[in-house]
Amino acid sequence: MESKRRSTLLKNKSYLWLISSQIVSSLGDWLDILAVMTLVAIKWNASPIAVSALMLCFAGPMIVVGPIAGSIADKFDRKKIMIISDILSAIAVLGVAFSTSLWQVYVLITLKSIFVAFFMPAKNGKLKEIVDPEDIQMATGISGMIDNGAKVIGPTISGLLVASVGVQWAFFLDAISFVLSALFLIAVPKTAIQSTNDITATSKLSLQELSSTMKEGFAILKGFPILLTSLFLFSASLFVLQIADTQFMVLARLIFEEPTTLVGYAMAASGVGMFVSSAILTKIKLPNVLVTTSLGGIGVGGAFALVALMTRLDITLIYLLFPLLCFIAGASFGLTAIPFQISVQKQVPISKTGRVFGTIGSITTISSFIGMGLGGVLSQTIGVIQTFVLAGVLLICVGTLMLISKRSVESRGHHVTESDGGI
Repeated sequence: MESKRRSTLLKNKSYLWLISSQIVSSLGDWLDILAVMTLVAIKWNASPIAVSALMLCFAGPMIVVGPIAGSIADKFDRKKIMIISDILSAIAVLGVAFSTSLWQVYVLITLKSIFVAFFMPAKNGKLKEIVDPEDIQMATGISGMIDNGAKVIGPTISGLLVASVGVQWAFFLDAISFVLSALFLIAVPKTAIQSTNDITATSKLSLQELSSTMKEGFAILKGFPILLTSLFLFSASLFVLQIADTQFMVLARLIFEEPTTLVGYAMAASGVGMFVSSAILTKIKLPNVLVTTSLGGIGVGGAFALVALMTRLDITLIYLLFPLLCFIAGASFGLTAIPFQISVQKQVPISKTGRVFGTIGSITTISSFIGMGLGGVLSQTIGVIQTFVLAGVLLICVGTLMLISKRSVESRGHHVTESDGGI
């Protein structure tokens, strides 16, 4: 059955073009992230708060743009949205390559994040649009494998480029990847006309519609208590993950004068962990989504708490343990994220995926936003090591609490299903 599903996907040319676009775009993104962190945290020796501010520029625009982008993805041609986003992202990345001050990087990264915020819900909606419902689990899992495979290859290439020819080349390759992504998307068909009661016939969006989009997405999610609880755990995991991501370079420079190589290994190991999770979860029957998100959160919290406690060990041991713990963190986060994303794809109607994913993007981005900002403040005040340990222990507590309350959440989901059936 699995080989039959894979064969069906491989014959779906629209899906193959969409996935090809994702491959080059995801690879370019990971080339870009390590290069920006190296430029700001190492070359310019920015403070923990300044590094957090940089990461806020990556995530901040999603808070405002996410719901709007989701609504637009439901009402306009998703193909055009993705192509325009790719082209504008390429221009922004080229600008970063020639930046000479921190504020210029902040502005350009913010612009790029806005364009990506439009791309993501359009891509998620397009995936469900062109793939048969029985293939959606495998298609979503493969998409996750591509994202995390890029996280393995991207930092490695970026580290080699930064060490050999300088930071600029990583940005150049990222810009090229966005252009290639746009070219691949030309072969993807236009969005089919959606004639449902959930989408208005007019193509004009009023300000009132835009402002209510997040409420609509949240209202839809309230009908799925298990998904809503899983979203909370997913967001909590992202909170800790972003504290770690924003301050990992600061933590590493406590040990090495030039930590780019170590950070590259750690990022790659994290990507391997997520890749392994994706590969496994596409081949097995999905376990209970509340269990996976809880266990994944516990794993993420434990791994990053231990990372901070390893800094006083021998350098050789650190080179071995840091990537190992990041592998565990990546695999744990994959256990949290992938079943949740597949569950949303399966349960939410296609006409509502843009709004739901836009709202999910905003909620998770708010969590990431707080994590990034708080990570910088805490690292500046109590120290980066203490910050990692505190965040990790709190996430372990949240995951454990959710495991304990699993039956209560599932019973609420059962009652909602009965009520909907009666209506």
